[in-house]
Amino acid sequence: MYCKTLSSQLAAQEEKKLARKREKLVGDGLPRLLTGDEFYRSVVDHNNVADAEVAARESCQQERDERASLMKAWKEEDAKRLERNEVHRQEYKEELRQWEEERAKAKLERRRMTHVKPKLGRLEAPLQKPALAHIDKEEDESDDSKEEY
Repeated sequence: MYCKTLSSQLAAQEEKKLARKREKLVGDGLPRLLTGDEFYRSVVDHNNVADAEVAARESCQQERDERASLMKAWKEEDAKRLERNEVHRQEYKEELRQWEEERAKAKLERRRMTHVKPKLGRLEAPLQKPALAHIDKEEDESDDSKEEY
């Protein structure tokens, strides 16, 4: 049991070392033939990986900026909607207050009410929040794969 746990921990450590970004091409201190084909390929691969990481970071930053601007516009629209709903509620409360006064007056005069109690009615529903672009793409791809079967 102990050996099994220890071997799984060692395997996890090795995977972690492999997953870690290698920034140095010559990190072990051993001599290398810098003009050799193998070292040249490793340098080219390293540069390609670094360029891909930079491009990925830039695209993520661009998506983040787009989402922030969309969320800012959404929040402004939502604030306007909340204001309109609040105005609608205030109008309803005023109508209800007037109706209650009229009802009290009708009670004193021992007569029936001529109109029904006012209702609040439907308020504006919130707008849907803007979705992330990469999530939409993944959902489209998963929908396409379901259609194939």
